[in-house]
Amino acid sequence: MRVIYIDIDSLRPDHLGCYGYARPTTPNIDRLAQQGIRFTQCFSSDSPCMPSRAATISGTFGIKNGVVTHGERASELQGQQSTLPYVLRQHRIPAVAISSFGRHPSPWFYVGWNEFIDPIDRPELSFQQIAGEEVVDRAIRWLDENRALTDFYLYVQLWDPHAVYEAPQSFVDAARNDNYPARPTPEDVETDQRNMFWHSAKGMGIASYEDWQRMIDEYDGEIRYVDNQIGRLLAALEELEPEGDMVVILSADHGEEHGEHGLYVEHWSVHNGTQHIPLIIRDSRRRDAGTVFDGLVYQMDITSTVCHAFAVPAPARWDSKSLLKQRDGVESVRPYLVCGHGLYTAQRTVITTEWKLIRTYHPGMWEIPKLQLFRRADIWEQDNVASIYPEEADRLDGLLRAWEEEHRVGCDPMMTNVAQRPHGSVYAKGWTDQFLTDGVHMPVVRSQRKREPEAR
Repeated sequence: MRVIYIDIDSLRPDHLGCYGYARPTTPNIDRLAQQGIRFTQCFSSDSPCMPSRAATISGTFGIKNGVVTHGERASELQGQQSTLPYVLRQHRIPAVAISSFGRHPSPWFYVGWNEFIDPIDRPELSFQQIAGEEVVDRAIRWLDENRALTDFYLYVQLWDPHAVYEAPQSFVDAARNDNYPARPTPEDVETDQRNMFWHSAKGMGIASYEDWQRMIDEYDGEIRYVDNQIGRLLAALEELEPEGDMVVILSADHGEEHGEHGLYVEHWSVHNGTQHIPLIIRDSRRRDAGTVFDGLVYQMDITSTVCHAFAVPAPARWDSKSLLKQRDGVESVRPYLVCGHGLYTAQRTVITTEWKLIRTYHPGMWEIPKLQLFRRADIWEQDNVASIYPEEADRLDGLLRAWEEEHRVGCDPMMTNVAQRPHGSVYAKGWTDQFLTDGVHMPVVRSQRKREPEAR
């Protein structure tokens, strides 16, 4: 069995063709979805980057593994964590990573792999600047060099489309048409001009709705670019597939908000723009091409799914649940989800098929109600109905508190995060103070774009 997990940073499902987006961003991902199972209700258990990948690699919620934010507070996994590569290694299954994520810094991310390949060989680049072409080049080379392996787990991590955007212009042009997302509206962007804070419209140099449209073009161009690279990787995998069983998984750590709640080009909350992510699984052993699954799942369920594919028992203390059931397809085991964010705010959300409750423990540098309730049909989460349905809000809040009591080990790290103030809100305030003085906004697009991919 060969299992490949393609992890794409900052990827929103509602910007993918297979999830209904009306722009030509993802022809290769769309094809993968047609060949496998597409999960419509996958959410990041913990966001953003470090909490999400800590949960995925350890199979546990941030409340249990201790990673709910970034920085020094997230430098260690708490407790006796059996990470996915470590578990596979115990069962003599080679686990290989191609990623620069450990430089975040996340020292726990390096543990247990048989081989960890950092594709950056240019010291002038930050760990987030490695282009998808270089990552996929390295992945294809590893596949070529290890064609004789019949069992392996290969993790491929791509930073595109994480901001700052830098897609080659041809990909921006290829993804562009007039079908822009419904939110924010031109009136929303105009209203947001009064805000002067971290990742506000003005803070990102978005002075008009046309500027916002150009920002969406750039984000979609990044997606079109990374989709092109995924197409190359899928082609290499398809050459191997006739030689044995293979499972291909594609997902993300979190999404990216684009002004739906006043912040632009940032992952800052538990709103859908940050927490809702794509998930596609193609299993060569199954005949379920084009299946759509609407049950509630987490990104960290990938961890037990990988173990299941290798017939390896998942550790009992994992919170992750396998999404593969050998004969009957996908099994839903989640009546509701609890997800958290701890970088710019300190929040948790309870998600059911009908409702979404958000409890804010610390608002960061913004004014956010302590309790919000949205109908799931309100996909942009614009109408807080907590005061209209107080019994429902109380019921879901009770579920949240019971979940916290069940899963925390000692002190809840989110409450420690609240006491010390969310890590990102500290430098967000520092940047805002400087912005109020000099008026210099952050870039949406890097001054030098990625090179056009070589013809192959």
